[in-house]
Amino acid sequence: MSVAEQEAVGAARFDLAAGELLGKARVQPALRQQFDGGAALHDPGPRLHGEDHVGAEDGGEPLRRRTMESVTISGPTHTLIQLTDLHLVAEGDSLPGGVDTAALLGRALQAVAGAAVGPDGAGPSALVFTGDLTEHGRPEEYRRLRAIVEPAAERLGAPVVLTAGNHDDRAALRQHLLGEPPSPEPFDHVVRLGALRIVVLDSTVPGYAHGALRPGQLAWLRAQLAEPAPAGTVLALHHPPLPSASPLAASIRLVHPEELGAAILGTDVRLVLAGHTHVASAGTLGGIPVWTGGPLATTVDGLAPGATLRTLGAPSVSRIDLFTDGLLTTSVPIAAEVVADVPGEEMEPRLAALREAAGVD
Repeated sequence: MSVAEQEAVGAARFDLAAGELLGKARVQPALRQQFDGGAALHDPGPRLHGEDHVGAEDGGEPLRRRTMESVTISGPTHTLIQLTDLHLVAEGDSLPGGVDTAALLGRALQAVAGAAVGPDGAGPSALVFTGDLTEHGRPEEYRRLRAIVEPAAERLGAPVVLTAGNHDDRAALRQHLLGEPPSPEPFDHVVRLGALRIVVLDSTVPGYAHGALRPGQLAWLRAQLAEPAPAGTVLALHHPPLPSASPLAASIRLVHPEELGAAILGTDVRLVLAGHTHVASAGTLGGIPVWTGGPLATTVDGLAPGATLRTLGAPSVSRIDLFTDGLLTTSVPIAAEVVADVPGEEMEPRLAALREAAGVD
């Protein structure tokens, strides 16, 4: 068996072990003793010839040792929680799509508070809101949003990073959400999270649904990126510089995304965060990862035929983990049905056994 085949077998068994573990914990409690009493986590059945060792042509060196030796798992240096497309309304107003996003926002923030995310599990480095914070851009909507987010952020000890969307009003956002003087100018700014820099661009075109960046904004962006940040830069804007699986989103996209791509080419931008489309998706702009977070409001069905607009109740937030040598974006459902909930103290020894079997610290 080739090295690739052996690695595939190992990966399949890892998935099987995890599936058995969760499945039996949930629907077959009586079988847990098979895991608790034995030295091995599961019985993989008869061994395949050559499973533990490569062939003589590779020197007979153990496969696991040769491929997994000295592998370590490092935690993230920063963890961002992205929330997008809330379309919050004032209390008592009709709910867009019938979705109470204020309640969902509360549940999302509660879930974040209960999660041991970030460096050493200390909590998120920031809450990043990528636009369409409100449905109508009215003062009372921003005041309601502030009343929900501000105390939660204080409890988390996490700064809040805000981006304007096409449903937002720049002046009302500044005055009623931030307590700043109202201004119709683009809501462009920089937030520093220690060694990490977040640059926020306002891609909105007041009075329209599509997005655009003015030459002055791109010049400002280049000036900000002229000096690299120690841990790099995350760029946040509402309109993603990507195509979309949604015909509606594709019709109100960011125009001339190549201009943004030229502005960030060769800079320290590690990731572009966006919202707007109501479809969680990933792509690249000039080789730089782009993540479009899923909404708290209605989700657009990316498999609806033709120009059909089909919306779903599938709210989510995104978790962005930044490592010294890479990054990971994770879509996290909110208000989803829980089908398994194995306590951490029960999972830890089993996870340790899996890591030991793989030679991973």
